[in-house]
Amino acid sequence: MILVFDSSSLIALARVGRLDLLHELAGEVHIPGAVFEEVAEHADERPGSAEVRSAPWIQVGRVLDRQAVEHLRGRLGRGEAESIVLARELEADFLVLDDAAARRAAEAEGARVIGLLGLLVHSRERGMIAALKPLLEELKTTGFYISDSLYHALLRRVGEA
Repeated sequence: MILVFDSSSLIALARVGRLDLLHELAGEVHIPGAVFEEVAEHADERPGSAEVRSAPWIQVGRVLDRQAVEHLRGRLGRGEAESIVLARELEADFLVLDDAAARRAAEAEGARVIGLLGLLVHSRERGMIAALKPLLEELKTTGFYISDSLYHALLRRVGEA
């Protein structure tokens, strides 16, 4: 499975010490140069910076269609725009985005989009994590927003309600 990531999911998983899930889940994990810069180069103190720099399984991709990136930049940040275009260029199975506006733009471009929580549910269903609830709780304590209704729906889906 080929996954392309924006920075928010990488940072969230690094905050809870579970960046390794991405490696277990996907055959290929890609991020565009803008995301690498945001997470690993210009953010030494930011959670995930050291982990992303040192993870040999995270591939930093160069986006070829700069015109498509610039078109998206009118509404999105550079990392989000590059992630959308890179996902298209790599024919990724999924583009991992959590921002609502970025998700809408990606879907309009034909990308198959999944959020971090969807990936975690998938990980739980595949037996890669023993329980979803503790991970959701930990994410919430780091500032990752999960509405109460979504929280309970996710737990019901994996049989932890």
